[in-house]
Amino acid sequence: MKNQLLLSSFLIFSLTTYAQEKDGLIYAKMQTENALFLKSKAPDSIQILSSKNNLSVINFHPILAEKLHDKLGHGHGYIYQSSKEEAINSLHSERVSKKATAYNYTISENAFINTILNDVDENEIEKNILLLENFKTRFHTRQEANDAVFKMKEVWENLITLYNRSDISVKVVDHISTPMKSLILTINGTEHKDEYVIIGGHIDSIVGWDLNSQSYAPGADDNASGIATITEVLRVLLKNNFKPQRTVEIMAYAAEEVGLRGSKEIAEKYRNDTKNVIGYVQFDMTNYKGSTEDIFIYTDDYTNKELNNFLMQLMDTYNTSGLHQFTYGTSECGYACSDHASWADFGYPAALPFEAKFGEHNSSIHTVNDTYANLGNSSTHAAKFTKLGIEYVVEAAKQSNILATEEIKNSSNTIFVSNKVLHYKFNTNQSISFYIVDATGKRIKNESKKLSNGTVDLTNLNNGFYIAIFEIGDGKTISHKFVIK
Repeated sequence: MKNQLLLSSFLIFSLTTYAQEKDGLIYAKMQTENALFLKSKAPDSIQILSSKNNLSVINFHPILAEKLHDKLGHGHGYIYQSSKEEAINSLHSERVSKKATAYNYTISENAFINTILNDVDENEIEKNILLLENFKTRFHTRQEANDAVFKMKEVWENLITLYNRSDISVKVVDHISTPMKSLILTINGTEHKDEYVIIGGHIDSIVGWDLNSQSYAPGADDNASGIATITEVLRVLLKNNFKPQRTVEIMAYAAEEVGLRGSKEIAEKYRNDTKNVIGYVQFDMTNYKGSTEDIFIYTDDYTNKELNNFLMQLMDTYNTSGLHQFTYGTSECGYACSDHASWADFGYPAALPFEAKFGEHNSSIHTVNDTYANLGNSSTHAAKFTKLGIEYVVEAAKQSNILATEEIKNSSNTIFVSNKVLHYKFNTNQSISFYIVDATGKRIKNESKKLSNGTVDLTNLNNGFYIAIFEIGDGKTISHKFVIK
């Protein structure tokens, strides 16, 4: 009887879903133990086609995946496959057994990062969580989903315009497996353009599998919080005129809740185009503190050990004391619990920092109660993930070594240090403010309402590395690195 009710419910679902789901079934890949779990619950509604390395390809009713959500605590545990042939090939292809290539991550941007972490603004995160929540739903087959995507595109483009960045673009990505679109923002690298540092999160939302309920799926934590987090990473980087050596991309994915569809298609295209992604970090649910520690690095086999270690090293470096202090731990969530699995599935180093330990997640996700009000009307927890995102992007992509030279050339400004005197001249009639920070991020000098040209005495500075940061009246920030010997 339960199986008959399950089938009847899903037949209603199948009438309005997309592409191959018109027959009520989809192909997918999931962890073998989860496939067997579903088989035990509804043997007539799932077929296990093939298994290898604790992964199985299946043909099933996706309504069953809600049972996995109850078991896993987050995500539905599968990656959508467009056909039986694709499903079988994905299981037996070389990429499944090939571990992502380790990258030699280093930490060297201390002064810059310690300075810009101060610009993380919880109010900005709140604004964007509420912006997405106010669409009422972002279920992948509803018009509101694409309305939200295009609104976020506008938010990102407004930041590009505000900070006058001609090296940044935003594009909309169409998909085969869903009518919902994804977004990709690209900051062109100055020196290693073919190496990619990527962060992302999904922008869709869901409330169970009752289609009649999808008109109100607020998804404040899952995953408006992640999109607001990476948007604040972007805002802080642009405010501080960050220009990366490597190309940086920020992505908002369609249809994660129905099998990681948007991220799967994008990651597959990157692999087909042989793009060199040195690391991908997923931000999915960042604003609910469910555990004693603040951030949990998920360490499943589907994540990259070196990248996980790098994220922990970043927190050890930047977040163990002071204004930006928070704690971290480790946990596991299983296969395909979020979009990082798409990147790992195609052989890229991927990581998932998450808001809680496995089993201590926000119990309101995938319900009408996943609202900002039920998160305490606060973005304090998400701000910690924003800081980790900034640390990762800056240290993985590195600041351009030609930043100051290009700025001076293009804007007719002059900044240089000679005989322990900093000389500056800006092509503006506005007053300026400036401050100097040392390698630990500590402010050494801080003056405001200065003329647009002048000098700064540096004789009291000890030998070492410093950054002079000038703020011009129109909101533009220019930084200049120098060494006192």
